[in-house]
Amino acid sequence: MITTRNTSLILLCASALVLSSCTEEIEIDLNSAEPQLVIEGSVSTSGDPVILLSRSVNFDESNDFPKVENALVELSDDQGNREILSESAPGSYTTSFLSGMEGRTYTLSVTSGEEYLQAESRIPEKVELDSVIVNKGTGPVPPGSSESGTFYQVHVVYKDPEGVANYYRFLEKINGITTNQYVFNDQLNNGEVVTQVLFDIERDLGPGDLLEIEMQCIDRFVYDYFNSLILGEGGPGGPSTPSNPISNIEGAELGYFSAHTSESKEGRIQ
Repeated sequence: MITTRNTSLILLCASALVLSSCTEEIEIDLNSAEPQLVIEGSVSTSGDPVILLSRSVNFDESNDFPKVENALVELSDDQGNREILSESAPGSYTTSFLSGMEGRTYTLSVTSGEEYLQAESRIPEKVELDSVIVNKGTGPVPPGSSESGTFYQVHVVYKDPEGVANYYRFLEKINGITTNQYVFNDQLNNGEVVTQVLFDIERDLGPGDLLEIEMQCIDRFVYDYFNSLILGEGGPGGPSTPSNPISNIEGAELGYFSAHTSESKEGRIQ
């Protein structure tokens, strides 16, 4: 269940510093990279494992990434279970035999032509998602603009285990469509009851919408990937120098393999 509360908003406006500098025109070749095999792999405690394979494209091409078919995709765990995944759709490989279980380590290997990629990920112990709170308020939308209206601020509440390093990923879905993702660690709140804001100044949410929050407990290497991805897209902390996310896949610069817990809460916005 998702709880909705009414709140008021106080905005503090800060002055902006504009820095000027000499500029020099630089030509950058954005189309020199060879297409690379990209893995988007997931083993969850909820649902069957899914491994998506595609190839990267050049910067000026459309975002229609070619699917990689007829690859040899193998998934195994540290209990000796092993299976060759079947291709259920072009570039999509899955199995109903192996399932995600807390505390187990999973190894993924992919062979496509002369390419061989491998990755490993462990499912941590599950941390329960206690509740999701939605605060409803009025003010500039987005905050800082001259146009006023109704906005919604989303919080998640959970009890972080003491003495253990934990990493979390949250997926926000509105009417069944994933609209944002967030990652956190417990360096500043280890062992505490955490009320964490999922900050999005452009959240498009209104009465009648179905809001779903999925909480994933992930390992550190998966956290590093998504954290670097979010920062590279201009997330919290501001944009960084463009670069590939920190992949946990050996032999690849792009993609990820995530073994994680999964728990979701949803509710209608009033």
